[in-house]
Amino acid sequence: EKTAVIMSHFIPDYIWLATGGKNGCFNKEAMSVLRGREVTLVPDLGSTELWREKSALLSGICKRVAVSDVLERMATDDQREAGLDIADFFLTVPTKCQILQQMIRRNPALQTLIDELGLELVE
Repeated sequence: EKTAVIMSHFIPDYIWLATGGKNGCFNKEAMSVLRGREVTLVPDLGSTELWREKSALLSGICKRVAVSDVLERMATDDQREAGLDIADFFLTVPTKCQILQQMIRRNPALQTLIDELGLELVE
């Protein structure tokens, strides 16, 4: 799944598991790999309530289950209508490196300053 692959790049300290979406493989057998783990579900926009209901399936399997509503709280109406997921948000937010490159394009002297002082971007 796109989200699991993309988020593994952005936040590699977490285990990102694809479930196949709201109609995918979210069943007791497939979710047994989560036994004893602390799990946070991050549903696509517009699916939070459905995932709250589905999270009950994990209560007997996982150590702890939470359903995040962070996307719902920060989304615009257009983003909600598009049904974006967490990966979509990470892909649309520029990285520090991308921001620096934009600044250098606007003012090339910045690259000279970086080179002369031996500066490095800290992520």
